[in-house]
Amino acid sequence: MRKNEIKVALLSLASGTSKITYERLVYDYQSIELTFGVIGWGFDKLKDSDPEGTAWRAAYKFIFPNIHNANNQLCGFYIKPEWCYSSYLYTHQTEGRLKVDRMALMGVIGYDWVIKWFVFDVYGGLGFAWGNSNLSNYHHGFIGLSHDSPTAFTAGFRVGVAF
Repeated sequence: MRKNEIKVALLSLASGTSKITYERLVYDYQSIELTFGVIGWGFDKLKDSDPEGTAWRAAYKFIFPNIHNANNQLCGFYIKPEWCYSSYLYTHQTEGRLKVDRMALMGVIGYDWVIKWFVFDVYGGLGFAWGNSNLSNYHHGFIGLSHDSPTAFTAGFRVGVAF
């Protein structure tokens, strides 16, 4: 039985961030997921704001058993509370170089496909954010409804390997 996954978020590269996630099964159908991202390693096609910093995520996943893949407890629908933190500098067109430190606590649902060793994880979630904000609403791990909104949103997919 595979108990570990390493995944990358491919879409984050287009927003100027490179993220890698490690997931470890800790109990039956429960896992811990840790993500580290380097803000500035990517292409920043969204705002061309030259971002630099780090992004962190931590989650505890509750996985619903998948009857089609019962020998892999990492596979199936899941829910997770997730904490996100981003700390970075970016350049705004009119305000110049700005510093952002922003956190979010979100409820996330998703599905993790595991086919032999290949992993495809799709997810979406909603929650609350606090800290100073980015004038473009994007915080390299979650999005605000507006630049000063306490509402945080996340969605995406990751690919990786199970071992």
